[in-house]
Amino acid sequence: MAPSPSRLTGAFTTLKQTLLALLDPWIFMSLSASYLPTTILSLLRQRRFLALLGGPLLSNEFQSAWFGHFWSWAGPQVRGNAEANVVPLLEGRVTKGQIVSKSEAHVPGVGGVVLEIGPGSGMWVSLFSDEKYLKDEDEQQGHDGEEEHEGLSASWATIASEQQQQKQATKKVVGSRQRITQVYGVEPNYGIHPLLQHNITQAGLSQTYTILPFGIEDIERYAPQIQPESLDCIVSILCLCSIPEPQKNIAILYRYLKPGGRWFVYEHVKCCSNKPGGWFMNAYQAFVNLFWPVCLGGCQLRRDTARYLREAGPWTDVDLAQPPKEQWHQTVPHIYGILTK
Repeated sequence: MAPSPSRLTGAFTTLKQTLLALLDPWIFMSLSASYLPTTILSLLRQRRFLALLGGPLLSNEFQSAWFGHFWSWAGPQVRGNAEANVVPLLEGRVTKGQIVSKSEAHVPGVGGVVLEIGPGSGMWVSLFSDEKYLKDEDEQQGHDGEEEHEGLSASWATIASEQQQQKQATKKVVGSRQRITQVYGVEPNYGIHPLLQHNITQAGLSQTYTILPFGIEDIERYAPQIQPESLDCIVSILCLCSIPEPQKNIAILYRYLKPGGRWFVYEHVKCCSNKPGGWFMNAYQAFVNLFWPVCLGGCQLRRDTARYLREAGPWTDVDLAQPPKEQWHQTVPHIYGILTK
């Protein structure tokens, strides 16, 4: 019996989606390669001849410049695709790799003293703006407070209002963004700092966000204000793929997190061997990864970041999973969730 037209159409659609997914990293790398001429011209104009001599294979300086040019275009595209996942994550509304409602969440969102790993050009800094993300909530609370203090004398109403504001600043609400007091952004790439600072200013965070111009391994030496167990939150969004010595540096970061502190994670990782087609995707991803780091500023596809995080130290809760909507043929799969110390 011949297969029905609808079944044939469905099979063709599945095949098409699979092929496009497998081609996607090559398309992304080719877009990066298209920025090579711009990078070379820029280095020539700046007389950075040593970087040119090393080229994209040998010179870290060349790779950084190349990636910076490419990411000025690619960054906003990546943010546009990922923002629907990142905003609920920072609100604490993610469990088992899925976005949930506020009533289903079980941890508070990001707040307090925050360390952002690898902010780059500042693609996500606006998400740390209390003015933008807590405005509606504050207005509602203010309205409720006015009703609550109605009938009090002006002096007593002022005192009550101040007490309410202090209470709001310190309370932690499950499934909601918290008030942020300080953000530190670990970004060793000096070349991207002007754009990062511009985005910090645009977000109204000049007094709140501090750029740390060195790597994770140098926090203890150059940032004495960050002591062990002093951070309320760590945020890593598509950045642990590029840090040096990931196991060592993730363990270092763990030590700075307070007991009860939260690590918000959205990272791409190695393919899982246990899933259908896993053996093929592991081999295919390993092949793609021969070229990917050269084209994407040292980014690595094959990191077992979920294991590195779990083994960094004891956690009271590990809610970390691959989003169920990601298919078996995803060459760049993700882990998504929150770990609580």
